[in-house]
Amino acid sequence: MSAYTSLEALLHDAFWADEGEPVELAMLDELLRGHPGPSLEIGCGSGRLLLPLLQKGHVVEGLELSRDMLDLCRNAAEALGLAPVLHEGDMTVFDPGKTYHSLLLPAFTFQLAPDPAAALAHFHRLLEMDGLLYLSVFIPMAELHRELPEGEWYEDHRTSLPDGRAAAVHTRHRLDRKNRVLEREHRYELLTADGKVESEHLSSQTLRWFTPRQLRGLLEKAGFEAVHALADFDPEFPVDDEAQIVTVVARKRPPGTLGARAAGPPKKKKG
Repeated sequence: MSAYTSLEALLHDAFWADEGEPVELAMLDELLRGHPGPSLEIGCGSGRLLLPLLQKGHVVEGLELSRDMLDLCRNAAEALGLAPVLHEGDMTVFDPGKTYHSLLLPAFTFQLAPDPAAALAHFHRLLEMDGLLYLSVFIPMAELHRELPEGEWYEDHRTSLPDGRAAAVHTRHRLDRKNRVLEREHRYELLTADGKVESEHLSSQTLRWFTPRQLRGLLEKAGFEAVHALADFDPEFPVDDEAQIVTVVARKRPPGTLGARAAGPPKKKKG
């Protein structure tokens, strides 16, 4: 059950569109304006973030494992008069023969890496010295707190399509709490106007999650220092153990230097 192919790829943007303008777009735009230079978005998918960044004048290439998603990205880019540089490949072994000024891993892409430590070490090699790494990760609070039934199918999302049909995705999950692994199965359905299933597609994915402290440790061991971190996409929220989403900007540091601790939870004041 491959991820981000077939019906899953086709319906991907329809589900995201219900969320409104991507909250990470403004963050990435600000980051690249303050740190201009050739960048790579890892897991660019259909171009939901990549194409708007190109429209804003940033120099960003895209890397994506799914050929179906890349086809959607090329079609969308052509309609906008854009010609992005796109690469098909696995983020853990991708070798373009050059380095980048920044690497962008929005939308929890990093959590799909089967070996997070090895992935970060590889990203370190893809960056220029003082290059920046942007990534966002989430903790599956609803699953951990048993707000969603483990091992049972439930409707995750449903949306209406412009042609009168509807789309739905049902999810079933399993948690490995000890190793912090979330296994998900998805059943994507395309529905006729009267609610009958026209076609469906099954996919699965394995995600890993980290506490802020664990993420900080992984970054430091890979040769990064965290220079900025925020919780739940809100700069006023502290990055502590209550954060559901953690976004980090880290810098590739020179060999032999110590990393910062911006990604870890702040010390609590006494009293």
